[in-house]
Amino acid sequence: MPEAPFVPVIPAGGSGTRLWPLSRRERPKFLLDLTGSGSSLLEQTIERLLPLSDAPPVVVTGAVHRAAVEEQAAGRVLVIAEPSPRNSMPAIALAAAVVERETPDAVIGSFAADHLVADTAAFAEDVRAARAAAEDGHLVTLGIVPTHPATGFGYIERSSAPVAPVLERAGALPVSRFVEKPTREVAEEFLASGRFLWNAGMFVVRARVLLDELAVQIPPLAEGVRRIAAARGTAQEQEVLEEVWPSLLSIAIDHALAEPLAARGRVAVVPARFDWDDVGDFAALARQLRSPAAGGGVRAVGAAGGTVGADGAVGADGDGAGVGAGGDVRVLGTVTVDAVGSRATVYGATHRHVALVGLDGITVVDAEDALLVLADDHAQELSAIVSSLSGSGRDDLR
Repeated sequence: MPEAPFVPVIPAGGSGTRLWPLSRRERPKFLLDLTGSGSSLLEQTIERLLPLSDAPPVVVTGAVHRAAVEEQAAGRVLVIAEPSPRNSMPAIALAAAVVERETPDAVIGSFAADHLVADTAAFAEDVRAARAAAEDGHLVTLGIVPTHPATGFGYIERSSAPVAPVLERAGALPVSRFVEKPTREVAEEFLASGRFLWNAGMFVVRARVLLDELAVQIPPLAEGVRRIAAARGTAQEQEVLEEVWPSLLSIAIDHALAEPLAARGRVAVVPARFDWDDVGDFAALARQLRSPAAGGGVRAVGAAGGTVGADGAVGADGDGAGVGAGGDVRVLGTVTVDAVGSRATVYGATHRHVALVGLDGITVVDAEDALLVLADDHAQELSAIVSSLSGSGRDDLR
């Protein structure tokens, strides 16, 4: 068993523009219960990491979200508020610096606050394997075995180099390189080769190794976060944070550390055995909600146009057997739905009655101040609508 203490880090940021109008700037997707489970994505992340932790997990979030994060975390984590978004590397590095000061030999693991993981037991085993490999000084990532040629994910290529004994014992493999989101044709080649895994952005590493390697790659960033960490709890804490934070390079951990360390043979990957989804858009969310395992107040409407309420109960005019012509409608929220021959997901914050006829693969979001009707196969394009709101004088909707 690994002996170094393990401290999870949970970056909780991003605006979730491809889940608008559910996700907003002041209440992004990690604070939402998107699947009807009764818990937000952040709460689910904390719950699956707490049993693995040797100290309270560290959540790094925006200052505007701090109060909501603290409310949902209910005293179970340490919350660090960043004054402004600086991408993933400064956030993770600051958490590592805080952990390093308290527990110099600790291993940290970075896991985003807005991912879905179905099999928590398998997740725990894979994290333990990554933790063991990280103790040897590697930067370890958890790679997701691809199920289709996705173009919305980055990829990790496994190296053909011999596997070091310490990695072999942990069930980890050396990494050759990280690849940005590919074209469809390239993604199909990756899938056919069997050498590539999806990059889920999960990294496990000794806190000191991360900061020392960052000091080689981007010295001002490593120095800056260590300075901020050193000032915590002093009278100068806020002054130092406000002075140093804006000067830190805004960069993703993939570019700052993962790619250069992979080129030096210092990155390993544990092929994950758990189901995972980053819920990046409404198409991804629809896959979750329309799966046979979906639950928590989500049910198909009746074949003859049965009505589904907020509690998932099918009205008297439907038999709950599913929409005609192979349709399937899943409902979350307070709307009621009549549907015939449709395959859709409906979210409602109003008490409006929604009727769907002959629609295949759509998402409907009925918010108090906005109505979205989206074709699943155009889900990635939603961010363009959100970007246009400011130009049309509706920045209040973002």
